[in-house]
Amino acid sequence: MNFKQCVIFREITKTKNFTKAAANLYLTQSAVSHAIKDLEREVGTQLFERLHHSVQLTPTGELFLREIQPILAEFESVEARLTDLEKQPPLKIASCITYAQTELPQLLRKFNCQHPDRRFNVFVFPASESLLRLEKGEVDLAFIEGRVLQPIFQTKKIADYRLCVVAASEFSSSQLSFSELLQQPLLLRERGSAVRETIESSTILQGFKLFPTWESVDSQALIAAVKAGFGISILPYRLVKEELSQGILKEIVIEDWQLTNDITALVRKNQYQSQTLKEFWEFLNLAE
Repeated sequence: MNFKQCVIFREITKTKNFTKAAANLYLTQSAVSHAIKDLEREVGTQLFERLHHSVQLTPTGELFLREIQPILAEFESVEARLTDLEKQPPLKIASCITYAQTELPQLLRKFNCQHPDRRFNVFVFPASESLLRLEKGEVDLAFIEGRVLQPIFQTKKIADYRLCVVAASEFSSSQLSFSELLQQPLLLRERGSAVRETIESSTILQGFKLFPTWESVDSQALIAAVKAGFGISILPYRLVKEELSQGILKEIVIEDWQLTNDITALVRKNQYQSQTLKEFWEFLNLAE
């Protein structure tokens, strides 16, 4: 028994005529007759009683029809949705903490306004973990801080942001030299994070080393520590702009020292790209 035989059988039950069923299915009458003969051979009995100008189901035929109708209905439901199946799996996105805390929700909301049927699974990791997940194929796309030169990735810079030095509002000065900054208790992101790597690279170029008193994977924990007066931190401006505007924190200007970080979107080269991924990658071009 196969699907085609079942479709032919059901059509004959609707038309009660082999010739009409063949015409409706764009088959020859001979093909319809052979399909039913093969089916009856498998069942071991007649499924139709042949009358003069029509056919009707035998009791076995009626039982057989009841068995196959839900199966055919389910199959045809899937068949009708085939063109939409590629759009249904969620797009798996890995994102660095900074971008996930600031612009990613708005970006995904804008995309959903254009494509309301698309879904996302978002995983927030440090940049190194995001790259590893992307390389293994565990996510479809990644947003990281900084630039990536690995040839296995296709990259697209989508934003950049500046890093700023912040202290509690009661901190005594609004400007420091770089050497004076390093003498302060420093509250920094963990080693391996993009923010920390940018700070360390600049520090090494000037012939210094960093010795932070606090290290954290969570920028909000550092902000809380700065508010409590435990020291100075260097964080993306977008994460602290509200506290700065409210006067809770104070930005400290460092003489001749300014830092920025890029936000980069990445996919694996030569990977299979679903329709959703293609649309989202193109959307990033328009969102720049």
